[in-house]
Amino acid sequence: MKRKAIGMILFASAFILTACGGGGNPSPNPPPTAPKADETYDVVLLSERKEEISPFIYGEFLEHIHGCIYGVIWSELISDRKFYYAPGTEGLSPWKVNGSVTSSEQCYSSNGYAAELGTGGSISMEITLPAGELTGYFYAAGTGTVEVSVGGNKQSISVSGSDFRKYMYTAQGTGQKETVSFTAKAGNVRLDSLSLMPADNIHGMRKDSLDAMKSLGGTIYRWPGGNFVSGYNWEDGVGDIDKRPSKRNLAWFPDNGIAADKARLRANNFYDCIEPNDMGTEEFLAMCEYIGATPYLAVNTGNRSDQPRESGAKYVEYVNGAATTEQGALRAANGHTEPYGVKYWCVGNEMQGDWQIGHMNVGEYVNVHKAFVSAMRAVDADIIVTGCGDNASTWTETMFSECASALDYIGEHLYEPSSDSYSPAEHMQAIKNNFDMRINNHRDLIEEFPAAKNVKIAFDEYNYLWKTKATVRDMLGVAASLNMFIENADVVGMANYSDTIFTATRGAPGAIYASATGGTVFSPVGETLKAYAQNMQRYRAGITIRQTDRNTHLDAQATVSEDGKVMTFAIANPSAKTVLFNLKTPGTALRSVSIVGQEAFATAATVEETQSPAYLVSKPLSVTVVVYQLG
Repeated sequence: MKRKAIGMILFASAFILTACGGGGNPSPNPPPTAPKADETYDVVLLSERKEEISPFIYGEFLEHIHGCIYGVIWSELISDRKFYYAPGTEGLSPWKVNGSVTSSEQCYSSNGYAAELGTGGSISMEITLPAGELTGYFYAAGTGTVEVSVGGNKQSISVSGSDFRKYMYTAQGTGQKETVSFTAKAGNVRLDSLSLMPADNIHGMRKDSLDAMKSLGGTIYRWPGGNFVSGYNWEDGVGDIDKRPSKRNLAWFPDNGIAADKARLRANNFYDCIEPNDMGTEEFLAMCEYIGATPYLAVNTGNRSDQPRESGAKYVEYVNGAATTEQGALRAANGHTEPYGVKYWCVGNEMQGDWQIGHMNVGEYVNVHKAFVSAMRAVDADIIVTGCGDNASTWTETMFSECASALDYIGEHLYEPSSDSYSPAEHMQAIKNNFDMRINNHRDLIEEFPAAKNVKIAFDEYNYLWKTKATVRDMLGVAASLNMFIENADVVGMANYSDTIFTATRGAPGAIYASATGGTVFSPVGETLKAYAQNMQRYRAGITIRQTDRNTHLDAQATVSEDGKVMTFAIANPSAKTVLFNLKTPGTALRSVSIVGQEAFATAATVEETQSPAYLVSKPLSVTVVVYQLG
């Protein structure tokens, strides 16, 4: 049965606290003057505790895709550090060679080449270096002297031994583009697995990016994809990072011949095409621990659909198995004796789509899904599993009819194709309508298939279609989406914004942007996600706004704490009007956070945070979150 329309619908986005009248002497300090507003609406908070809200609706998504992982979260500054291509190969290798330089297949890493330098031979590249202390290393075999030059500052390092050994060096970044070179000043040496990172990196990751992600407050992170996972071998991303293989990113850099490779490499950063496997499972789990988020690992059912044991069960065992198991022993040997205990697992990605590596029809895929889940649960019966869904087609229907018992969540992905001609209110409403359709479809399906009645939706990728950086009007749509997830807390169990962080030069709608020279900024969407994650309460509650002008199209939602003493409510205002609110429920506003845009397509917004506000105002093109003490 379709969800019934909610009787008391919200509308608003700004409030005024009403003082209680009484006798006695007047206060020596007159109350502050109410701000000017286009509209004033009465607001009633309904504190009755309703459904518990999953904390995972404030989730995030990361994929090994252009401008998202390497150089953004992962802090490595050197491209093709393991020589996937022979150094100096025109149009493919980012390395420039000079003098006596050849390539050798006797290398330290698991595939690719080493650079063999004779006396006077050098390899170099230009790199934008963040300001501050840098630390680096390389592996070398042979006998001679290697001169490392970073922006003209040189260090000489003696190399000896027929086997590869690790050699360290330090440098100072200038915040500018500099030439980094390695030269054999004497002798003959082979170099491989070179590295240069900011000295303050956290397990190889950018500290500024991780600190921003920690502040964002994302509760659960899905990784490593996305389309990427359908061509990914988890085994390539564990153990010694310097021995891990560099491989083609099959999802985003298919093998279409040398000419196509050269064209793509000219247009993209190297690691947008070649995956070095430097940020693998251990690094992702270290990231989650640092930022305080729950890990959510995706499993390859694409080009490994016939390998439920290797691609699924062994991965679970590596992550969660005791050190006495085969894969648990490998994990322990790699430096982590205790199991990680990851509970949340995503089996496959968008396998309904013909764009997906390994795509097949749903009649075949249900057998793949069941085989994977059976093998994975045999290793750890407590894991919580998401399967591929698409309830806008018959895909989810078949998943529910054939393998409901092998599902805890069903994954639904939504990228709203809003028009540039839409007003902010229309843009906001478009994504709401799409979510509403998916949620109602889900309700119909769990009624039709009772075995799936406890399966919740994981919107584990959602956003507008990627056109530009995240905008103010996107912020309004994301706030309305979060309101809808709260309103439907009985069936929506997870939502992961796509994607968390991008390089500042990427025109994609991230929550955070990171500069190559250091530093991060939040987009309007990022500020909104942060305000919700940090302030909303545990249970759904009600809010009624007596709105005289419904053309303001305000969208609101309220939450309440477990003890019923604190309410947090949020309002998105897509209109051009300033709205003042007369709050009729007794209590005190503890704080308000408003994210305010100047125009709909702006990619920045102003954050206004007020402690104990006397008045609550919703400005045009804003999202306001208010924490309110009842009583």
